[in-house]
Amino acid sequence: MPTIFNGIIRNRARKLAEAHIKRALNDLQYGGQFNFEDCQRDIRNSYWQRKSVNFTFDNAYDGPWSVLGGKDAIKGLRRFDVPAYLQGWRNQIVSLAFNGWVNPRVIQQYGWIDEVIGQQYINSKHQLDQLDWDSAPYDKKNRAG
Repeated sequence: MPTIFNGIIRNRARKLAEAHIKRALNDLQYGGQFNFEDCQRDIRNSYWQRKSVNFTFDNAYDGPWSVLGGKDAIKGLRRFDVPAYLQGWRNQIVSLAFNGWVNPRVIQQYGWIDEVIGQQYINSKHQLDQLDWDSAPYDKKNRAG
């Protein structure tokens, strides 16, 4: 029974996030000012958020915002200051940077992304440099090429 209830909570959270994203995009498109405080008020007043256990509602709500942030990062945009959006944006930028891709528009507009991403990139590169690649197991089946 709890899994069914959690499924309902996740569904309601995603629907609320999609409604908030639609509102945000409409505000942006028509020159309005998007205010996430209104969305947070909706979240606090949500029956499903109050009944949620173990952050089920929060995680499901953050999903669509994170996906939008990732898509915007690929386009070189950063449109909202919603925490889940920014997390998705940062994750996508770090992923792209490790694959050797850097969007010049993002760097020009935001500098080398921001302190969080820059530090994550430096730390991860340092950890990769510390690996002993020569002693790693070699499997002929997994060989590239």
